[in-house]
Amino acid sequence: MRTADEAYESEEYKELSKLRKEATENSTFTVMEGLDEAAKLRRAMGL
Repeated sequence: MRTADEAYESEEYKELSKLRKEATENSTFTVMEGLDEAAKLRRAMGL
């Protein structure tokens, strides 16, 4: 989550965010904490 927050708050993203907002209507940007890749694999394999 920290990495996502840092990227969202970065100067680089602020510039890109302006373009994203201009190109969309009623958009929502969501960052969710989730399972790591190994946990996803184990879950998919039924382990």
